[in-house]
Amino acid sequence: MLTISKCKDRIQKQIILLFLVIFLIISTLKTAGAFTDVSFLYHVQMQKELHFQNLSQDKEVGEVGYERTFWTYNFDTSLYYELNATLLAIGQYGCIFMETSCIADLGESIATEQCENIRDEFDDSIYPRITDLAGHPSGRLGDIDGDPRIVILLSSNPAAYYSEVNDIHHEYSNLCEMVYLYYKQYRWNWCLALIAHEFHHLIWFNNEWDEPPFTLEALAQYAMYYAGYLEAYDNIAPQVQNFLSQPGDSLLYWNSENSNDYGSAYLLAFYLAEHYGVDILRKLITEPDDGPLGIEAVLQSAGYNITFNEFYMNWITALTIDEVGFDNNLFGFETFDVQMTEYTTVDVFPYIDGTITLRYYGFHIYKIHSPPDNFTVQIRKSSNQTIGVSVAMYDNLGWHVHQNVYYEADSITTDHLMGHSIDLAYLITSYISNHTPTDTPEYGLGPTTDVTISITPSTCQSTSKESMTSIPTNTTSSTPSNSDTAQSTVSNASVETNSEISVEGTAQYSGIALILFIIVLWTKKRQRSR
Repeated sequence: MLTISKCKDRIQKQIILLFLVIFLIISTLKTAGAFTDVSFLYHVQMQKELHFQNLSQDKEVGEVGYERTFWTYNFDTSLYYELNATLLAIGQYGCIFMETSCIADLGESIATEQCENIRDEFDDSIYPRITDLAGHPSGRLGDIDGDPRIVILLSSNPAAYYSEVNDIHHEYSNLCEMVYLYYKQYRWNWCLALIAHEFHHLIWFNNEWDEPPFTLEALAQYAMYYAGYLEAYDNIAPQVQNFLSQPGDSLLYWNSENSNDYGSAYLLAFYLAEHYGVDILRKLITEPDDGPLGIEAVLQSAGYNITFNEFYMNWITALTIDEVGFDNNLFGFETFDVQMTEYTTVDVFPYIDGTITLRYYGFHIYKIHSPPDNFTVQIRKSSNQTIGVSVAMYDNLGWHVHQNVYYEADSITTDHLMGHSIDLAYLITSYISNHTPTDTPEYGLGPTTDVTISITPSTCQSTSKESMTSIPTNTTSSTPSNSDTAQSTVSNASVETNSEISVEGTAQYSGIALILFIIVLWTKKRQRSR
């Protein structure tokens, strides 16, 4: 028979165990996300009280003259620092701040006028045009500060950029949707183009975090054109000229310090929009697949029977010859004239054993003057690499394009080509994947491979033009097929967030298992005591 003291002792132990179970349940639910919103809002409020503190006590938040601090990133030192800024202009869609020291440098009157001009352009042109192209700024992530207006901060930091850190809970987050701009802008149109570019980044990030840089920058570059700020540059982004002399630069690997990459990205997006419609660019924002897979997915969902590699080969051919009027205008641009200026000239035959280095999804051009009407191209390459080849010829019948892909198993490949009084030919070679690239390259220059090219007169008389191409241009038409219906970031933030998700998932299941184990033990002990 149990004594009163033993009963009390047992009851106390059971109460302690019960509290332990309740604590573990709450901890598990919180880890699983049941209380994430409450906790997040609490931290957001605390951060807002910290960062939105009013430095001028006579001004309210959202009132001209209101001062606050902002975290800013120094790209030279790779460190964050805080600066004080004053709100100088408020619009329907934007709040324009300027760093306090910059106001003193320009003078309050000039600083205010500059911010008011930016406010007007943002309200009247940038916001409506870029949201038409990319969607609402809240996207899928939501509005972190509850204010639909975008903060534009002009500071002494000599960089125009967007950081996704501000859209999430982070140690250096300003907890508002914002972009950064250098306060001294000597070219007004370029200043506005940069705002459009960074605003597009903001919208895309609020939809997804894992898009590779080359597609992010491609559409942000196009946004400058779409907003109307490249007319002063004949609708060609200034970085394009640098790229035209560097065709070997990789499309997929990004180098922020290399203006070539911005030039190639702009021409890629422009080619997509001009040949397949601007709506293709809109769909990329919400397409689950990323990079080359995403481009291929939106094209095929819109009814275009084309792979990414076929699209890419057409694009580099268009960059090389820029000619329309045949094959559905696939091999040129209609809005402007653009043509690669770097190539190897061949005007003596045979041309034997020219060795070149190809970078992954970069390309090399041979410009062949007056080749024989029958000539052979031989390529020697590593057996574990895939090389894409496009030959564009101009003869008395006009332009013809023949494309082929030499896969990994082939170490020596030969193409026999024919024309009628050929005046000019271009041989374009590119180191590509044997399928649509599924990896998402980030930064760097990309891998390379060497190939050896020979161009010689051919004795082959029976090869027809149709048999020379394994990528027929008529299958990559910019008309949808009838069978289908048309349809400076701080990257560590997204990496840390993904890591937290996986840790939380593990903690969730571990906590549940522990709770069940304790409940089973408790039940058995009670049964024994009875």
